[in-house]
Amino acid sequence: MTSRKRIEDSEHWCAVGQIETGQSITDVALFFDVHYSVISRLWKQFQTTQAVVRRAVGDRPRITTPTKDRYIAMVAKRNNRTTSPRETSMLSVSICKDTSTATVRRRLHMNGLYALIPRVCVPLSVQSRGARLKWYWEQGNWTVSDRGIVVFTDESRFSLKPDDKRIRIWRKQGTRNQP
Repeated sequence: MTSRKRIEDSEHWCAVGQIETGQSITDVALFFDVHYSVISRLWKQFQTTQAVVRRAVGDRPRITTPTKDRYIAMVAKRNNRTTSPRETSMLSVSICKDTSTATVRRRLHMNGLYALIPRVCVPLSVQSRGARLKWYWEQGNWTVSDRGIVVFTDESRFSLKPDDKRIRIWRKQGTRNQP
């Protein structure tokens, strides 16, 4: 059984140089211990493109470049109340290329930005706000973080439905209770 040997990236130009000096493709293949078809394809690629770059295998082409990824993160950090669909529409206008919401979400995740549960509550009446403020003042030794985790019965934040159609707000982790 024969074993396959890949020609290294650094050896591509050496192989092309040997062919240019007059050696045959078979001799160059024997020298590098690879099949002659490998050197033949390398030579054809060099003749057509003047480059000997390996092709990407198995990966889908990227929609956004690293520069555009940084731009997505910068816009999301600048407008931290922006939702993913809105960010996608702003991005498609600015870079003139359609990008899916999932792509924008993945790029934001790569930069440490996640969609957290929004702080959308039932509008409180004046009496409810007064009662809540009175309760807060009674808990005088509590810190802001202690008060931030209290959930009153009139502002329940969970839903029994799988998709509650709420708008998600992009924020960095750990900044949930900051305005």
